[in-house]
Parts: sequence; C-alpha cells; structure tokens
Amino acid sequence: MKKQTMIEYILGATKDCWVTENAINNKKKSARYERLHIKIDEQLTVCPSCKRVWRKNRKMMTREWEYFPKNHIPTIGKKRETCPKCKENNNNG
Repeated sequence: MKKQTMIEYILGATKDCWVTENAINNKKKSARYERLHIKIDEQLTVCPSCKRVWRKNRKMMTREWEYFPKNHIPTIGKKRETCPKCKENNNNG
C-alpha cells in the first residue's frame, strides 16, 4: 500500500466537503427565484383583440406597460384582458 502525501490526504478529506458545499450553494441560487412574490406567468396577460402578451411594468421603469412580440411567449394559461393600447384605440375610434 502506497503511503499518502500530505496534499493527497487533504484533497481526499476535503473533496466530499467541497461537493456538499457546492450543492448547498446551488440550492441557494435556485431558492432566490422561488422566493419571488409573484411568478412571471401571473404577471403576463394576453390581449384578445391584438393577440399580444403584455404586463404592467414596475414603478421604477420608464414605460408603464411592456409589450412582447406576437408569438414570442406561449399564451396557454395566461389571463385574457384587453391591453391599454387597444382600450385607447377603442375609445378614440
């Protein structure tokens, strides 16, 4: 049996700790997204008239509403509500 050097001993002893620590850090990273107060899917809404997905922006954004390109985001399971642009066009026209 070969005698271990000090470096081999330290690497062998700390390998399992490093793997465990790495797994804990990965769980912490994923937990950041689980703690969101509102899921992104709950914020998105589909306009039945223009078929675009939109959402209300946060207070610090310059635009009040954010619109996404057509067919860019799946619409299955999203709320259906007329977007502010379509409401404005209906009121003006």
